[in-house]
Amino acid sequence: MMKCIYFIYMPGPILGRFPLQGVNGAGIWGNLFGIGSEEKYIATLKNYVASHHAGWRVERDNTESDIEKLMAQGAEILVCAPGLKLQFYTNGFNKKKIIHLSTMEYSSNDVNPVIKLIKEIDNES
Repeated sequence: MMKCIYFIYMPGPILGRFPLQGVNGAGIWGNLFGIGSEEKYIATLKNYVASHHAGWRVERDNTESDIEKLMAQGAEILVCAPGLKLQFYTNGFNKKKIIHLSTMEYSSNDVNPVIKLIKEIDNES
């Protein structure tokens, strides 16, 4: 069974969150000031994972950051876009398996923090 990495790009359903997240479902967070986009980051991560880590797959969050649904879908690693550190409810998910990207990592499509965690998890197995 493949291990799954989910990219979280918008805050969870909390009171006061702006309900419209873009026409295509993309968050306003991804293209804020044109510094990057979740599509570019996910594509970069998918390409690297596909060529170097066959037992893993990368998915864009399809749950509106619902941690219970993500756990039910078998999330092994969660990668959060910048700005979500205090807006993402973890509800018992192993915090060591959540990566909060810096603005620089996100805008430059730096997948090294994710790759480092993949290697750590693979070495534990």
